Amino acid sequence: MSRPIGLMDVKQALRDKRFRESLSSEFMDDMQKYLQNPGCACNVPIYKKLMMQAKPQLQAYYPNRSVANLEEEAKKLADNSFSVINCHVDELEARLRKLPSGRKQLAVTRFEDQVTVVVNELDVLY
Repeated sequence: MSRPIGLMDVKQALRDKRFRESLSSEFMDDMQKYLQNPGCACNVPIYKKLMMQAKPQLQAYYPNRSVANLEEEAKKLADNSFSVINCHVDELEARLRKLPSGRKQLAVTRFEDQVTVVVNELDVLY
């Protein structure tokens, strides 16, 4: 199964003039805002709107993939898988290398030579 179409895929599709032209006139205001500053994080609501309302165009642009369900993805983001590492500062690299591969959030604190790291494993890719 191929990965679903996410926000970064929508962002990539908007760079293509053919995709922008395939969108209906209801998105013209959004396209003007996007074209003024294409790299801005302020465009995320536009990407989400396209994922909700322009599914046929996205499916046509990415023919073998389906559009991700944003509500379902948000629920996955709300699930946390925490683990805590308490060790000497010299042991930290080895302990981090033992963690399974994938995306993680880390919070690190140190007192003298002791380190505490809170690791949150992230399952969602956008």
